[in-house]
Amino acid sequence: MKMRFWQKTYIFTLVLFLICLNVGILSLTVYTYQKNVEATETAITAEQYYVAMSFERDYKDMTESNSYSSPSLLMQSFGTYYANKGLYLAFEEKGEVIYSNFANEYDIDKNALLHTDYDGKRHIVISSEICDGKYEMIFAKNVESLDSEFQALMLTYAFTAIGVSLLLAVCLYFILKKLSGPLEKLRKTTEVIEAGDFSVTVEEKGNDEFTLLAKSFNAMLAKINEQMAALEREAQAKMIEAERKQMLVDNMAHELRTPLTSIHGYAEFIEKANTTEERRLIAAKYIMSESERLQKISEILLDGAFIRENEIEMADTDLGAVLTDVAEKLQMKAEKADVEITCDTAPVTVKGNETLLSMLFYNLTENAIKACSAGGKVKISCSEGQAIIEDNGKGMTKEQLLHITEPFYRTDKSRSRAEGGAGLGLALCKQIVHTHGAEMRFESEPHKGTKIFVTFTSWQ
Repeated sequence: MKMRFWQKTYIFTLVLFLICLNVGILSLTVYTYQKNVEATETAITAEQYYVAMSFERDYKDMTESNSYSSPSLLMQSFGTYYANKGLYLAFEEKGEVIYSNFANEYDIDKNALLHTDYDGKRHIVISSEICDGKYEMIFAKNVESLDSEFQALMLTYAFTAIGVSLLLAVCLYFILKKLSGPLEKLRKTTEVIEAGDFSVTVEEKGNDEFTLLAKSFNAMLAKINEQMAALEREAQAKMIEAERKQMLVDNMAHELRTPLTSIHGYAEFIEKANTTEERRLIAAKYIMSESERLQKISEILLDGAFIRENEIEMADTDLGAVLTDVAEKLQMKAEKADVEITCDTAPVTVKGNETLLSMLFYNLTENAIKACSAGGKVKISCSEGQAIIEDNGKGMTKEQLLHITEPFYRTDKSRSRAEGGAGLGLALCKQIVHTHGAEMRFESEPHKGTKIFVTFTSWQ
């Protein structure tokens, strides 16, 4: 049994869409998984950095106070504390292990990050030098959830692909069958005419190319019928009647070439029209999988998703100490940009997560430095549960202030992505502030600088 034109179009379009859909879904799944891995690595690197900084601070206090405590006791204290949090810690000096709470042996190069199957579970292990290179700290955390998340993601996308494929198959079937309906009626009409019945007509409904074709075909039939009627009226004699019948046959053969040629030409057009429809369907599929670009990831957005979806541990945190630490970390960057950074803080205790607060004020202060020209000034201060980041940089308009915390928004459109970032930093800051139940407010005028107020309700 020969397949009809619309059936061939249906199969071709459906197969092409399914290939594109599944390739797109597979690519999106792999991309999402890679972004999850990158986000997890970033979060664990930040956690490892926090542990290392805490150890260096305690080690420095111990050495400056001429305490009789030994470094190994300090290491043991850290190892015991973080073991209760499910973390592995080890300290080495010149390749020799001083302390380790690892249950089994580990193998990692200095200053490296690797994924390894440790203790029967997937872990991320990070090695870094601390205390000016005197010790090497090895940090490991369980990340087996990455694999289960990937499996769940694959299952979700698989069901989505099946659902979309079935929906498309049904919709495309009825769409193409409906579009080919006029052509099918025209084909059946030609079969009736071919059998000798010239009284039939094609339905003229609509205002498209099929309707024009039907009108032309009906006009041709009307002309043939008129000719046949005229011949019958004129056929008085058998000779004349025979001659006119022969003339009718000749004229009919000539006239039938016109609709057959039109049918062939419009069939080619329908093929192109279906191609356009196919492209429209493919375009519709592509819009549906990239809202996701935008979803699409940045490491910072995935950090934001992590903050939204996970319960963040809060503890009493010295806001002044966090701001001072941020100022010290950015001092070198400020000097490189020829920007003066000052810090005027007082001890203010708030309920918060020190790592996230450090990330928040690091982003805000770094943006303030970028906003300043050479010779600019950035001031960090805090009092009564409120932190203020102030700069005398280029400032912002009221319109820019309305969109400043939107993802992918950048106030300076002329700056490249490498220089200006992806426009996600303040969006993440907004999420961190929201997580802490705080409020972030901007005051700015062009060429007069910007003030950022972060107010906490949980201060003591």
